[in-house]
Amino acid sequence: MERREALAAYNDAYKEQDDLYRAVAQQCGLSDCAFWVLYALREAGRPMTQSDVCAAVYQPKQTVHSALKKLLEEDILRLAEGRDRRSKYLMLTETGEALMARTVDRVMAAEETAMDALTAAERAQFLALCRRYNAALRQSLSTAIEEKKE
Repeated sequence: MERREALAAYNDAYKEQDDLYRAVAQQCGLSDCAFWVLYALREAGRPMTQSDVCAAVYQPKQTVHSALKKLLEEDILRLAEGRDRRSKYLMLTETGEALMARTVDRVMAAEETAMDALTAAERAQFLALCRRYNAALRQSLSTAIEEKKE
């Protein structure tokens, strides 16, 4: 497969996967970002700060803040005291736990089932190739941006 053809196929697969998650977030009655905030909290298995969540979901602070504001207003999350006065931990409420059981937990179970379609060796190869491609892309993009500034 030629490089451009492979890149087009990869981009199509990536966008298809993104669309799958966007559709499931919508089915759950959540924005994309709110879904990923809840996903990050479940994946971490511990309370997180807003900064932790931003790092985990690869979203800008303002986008995460907007999603958190709505989740707090809907009594899905609550704030708890953090290490100091400025840091607050995000924790699920009883309503949030019930929502999580109906949504994110089911999505994670579906992901595990899908991952089971691959052998252990295929999973390792798939993840290694994704990481390798991301590292190469990060380097190429940083070089492309630097060249453009000059």
